[in-house]
Amino acid sequence: MLSKNIFYINKIVLILTIIFLLSSLLLFFLGGNHKTKAAYNSKFKNYPGYESLLQTLQKAHPNWEFEIFETNLNWNEVIIAESTGGHGKNVVSENSNSAWICGCSTTTDPGWTCASTAAVAYYMDPRNSLNEDYIFQFEQLTYDTNIQTRQGVESILAGCNYMQGKITYYDTKGKQQQINKTYIDVIMEAAKEYNISPYHLASRIRQEQGTGGGGSMISGTWTGESGAYKGYYNYFNVGAYGKTNTAIFKSGLTYAKNHGWSDPEKAIKGGASFIAKEYIACGQDTLYLQKFNVANKNNYYSHQYMTNVSASKSEGLATKKAYQNMGLLTKDSKIKFKIPVYKNMATAQAVMPGTEQLVTQDVKLNESNVCIRSGKGTNYSIIKTLSKGTIVLRIELDNSKDSNGRYWDKVVLSDGTKGYISREYLTQMSIQSNCNESYIVSKYTNFRNGPGVTKTTIIKLLSPGQNLTVVEKGKYNNVDKEDWYRVKLADNTYGYVGSGYIEPYNPSNSQIDQVKVVCTDGLNVRREPSSTAPILKTLAQNAILTRTQKDVKSSDTKYIWDKITTSSGIVGYVVREHPDTKKAWIEPIKDDSSDNTGGSNLSGKGFKTSGNHFICQPDMTIAAIKKEVKDAVIKKGSSIIADKENVGTGYTIVAGGKTYTIIVLGDVNR
Repeated sequence: MLSKNIFYINKIVLILTIIFLLSSLLLFFLGGNHKTKAAYNSKFKNYPGYESLLQTLQKAHPNWEFEIFETNLNWNEVIIAESTGGHGKNVVSENSNSAWICGCSTTTDPGWTCASTAAVAYYMDPRNSLNEDYIFQFEQLTYDTNIQTRQGVESILAGCNYMQGKITYYDTKGKQQQINKTYIDVIMEAAKEYNISPYHLASRIRQEQGTGGGGSMISGTWTGESGAYKGYYNYFNVGAYGKTNTAIFKSGLTYAKNHGWSDPEKAIKGGASFIAKEYIACGQDTLYLQKFNVANKNNYYSHQYMTNVSASKSEGLATKKAYQNMGLLTKDSKIKFKIPVYKNMATAQAVMPGTEQLVTQDVKLNESNVCIRSGKGTNYSIIKTLSKGTIVLRIELDNSKDSNGRYWDKVVLSDGTKGYISREYLTQMSIQSNCNESYIVSKYTNFRNGPGVTKTTIIKLLSPGQNLTVVEKGKYNNVDKEDWYRVKLADNTYGYVGSGYIEPYNPSNSQIDQVKVVCTDGLNVRREPSSTAPILKTLAQNAILTRTQKDVKSSDTKYIWDKITTSSGIVGYVVREHPDTKKAWIEPIKDDSSDNTGGSNLSGKGFKTSGNHFICQPDMTIAAIKKEVKDAVIKKGSSIIADKENVGTGYTIVAGGKTYTIIVLGDVNR
């Protein structure tokens, strides 16, 4: 009897063991997603600010997956490449406040202008979008039948009158035709055929064509000057570009015509095929990566679908609203997001640019007993009372009057204190200076409109090797634990940098010197010292660079590589000379100021040489001289002067291998 009981007990134990093993396996497979998510989240710990934001989203949506995308790119390099390193890659409305607009004045499409570095950084910082509204710019754009439905597409396109009902269109002969399908039918078919989110297709159409009745690109009636574009459609604006509406329509509809998009169905499916093949298949499989290409190594910072700097964020919001209207944003929803991270990101998130006009100006008080206040208005506390003739730094111009009709401008006192003074008491002066010294940037740093990191604004990022001129120092010491210098950049803009991020430029330093591009076919700046590395920029002849390292080690031993920084802040590598002929592609700019040997006479409109002197008419610009003297390099001291500036007496010009001292007729010291 005992042995029988033992048999039954052993049998029960065996059954329980089998149940336990089966349960464990079942939990392993069913819980796989949870473990994957935990693994993804743990990697975000290495990047400041990500984890806490994702934990909040994870708590609200336990089944959402957050995949980390390690770009392996330096954050500062990325921001420069997408802003000052490539003006016009990102744009904002020309009606934006100055803090949003780059100082380069580059315009692209009508009504749009180049975005500031601060605007680019704000939209590119993924942490600013790790919230319920904007997370969807990181959604992977493949077709998911579990959550992407016809009703969701209808919701996205609800305000687009041109996408409602069955397809009616004009053919190439101007005759009205109809397809026995709705626009929603075509989008769903395209999504299935090309494995692309129908929500992405719908959002992209809405982004490109707007709401209401749609525009000329999809009317089928825009003929252009030749009448050759009637009956062609381009819903995604593929290949559409230009500085006027006519140029945009013409280029976009030429693309449509060349690809046979002669009705809306062909255009929508053709555009979907283009996005799937040219972007998603190349790793640009989120709205963010289509806007900011940090995924496709062969085309970093180019091959970007949109120029509007906020496009991916606004399209993501449209997708979110579609999900919300469908009731799909519950704790049970399953959505996968691919979120980029960068090396050397700042602890704090990039801030949204302000609404005021940024300046760096010296102003003098024109009245006595003027109050500097803590805010814009007389109801704010008085920080200090200033006497007539006191000079202060103005860093912001107020853009709206208070109830008493006053503008309140932000100013900085000599001790670094910031406050506000009514504009009526301020008179602008010329820029004050106590030195004129050539420096270079030693490590990435922010160029600000005033001294200190608090209550000032970043104008742009500066890269190691960029040249600048220090025009004032010793005034703003120990502001936010840093000494601040007023500097002038090569483009003649003024601002402030911390003294710990720049160093005096020493021409005798064999590793750091200024060079000029001398090859006539353009010189490629590459991300790595290799002829197969991505091209960051192509430089024209006579471009001035700072060489920060010679003879860089490379596996591409056919070429001699030097590390350089462009005037716009791009850091990369160039080839020094032709590998076979040894003809130079870059040449050092020698400081020949002590060797005024004269030379061949030069003359042109408004200037001539006489012995060792280069004599100019008043108001002669450097650009005007270079137009006629192609190899001219003009310096003030040891600093090369920007093309848009006027020359001055005492400057030097190197041309034809000779150095001259410039004399401007009418100058006081002439």
